[in-house]
Amino acid sequence: MSDTLFDHQQRLENGYLVEYANDLGLDIPQFLKELSKQVYVDRINEDIEGGIQSGVTTTPALFINGIRYTERWNTTELMAAMIAASH
Repeated sequence: MSDTLFDHQQRLENGYLVEYANDLGLDIPQFLKELSKQVYVDRINEDIEGGIQSGVTTTPALFINGIRYTERWNTTELMAAMIAASH
């Protein structure tokens, strides 16, 4: 579901969420029940707060050994950063 939500960031209203859930084969009555009761709101807010505390300002965000990686996202530079972090 997270990939679907990321791919459709501009369309996250409830009607779209139900459509995505259906496309993924989720139990729609259960999904609607949990959506209406906002079962996961506290967990979502905790994740948002954790991201803010970790310095996440955009998505996707990448951390290597707990340190936010902010350089270019190409294979050479990512590999160099991972190798440097492993020493």
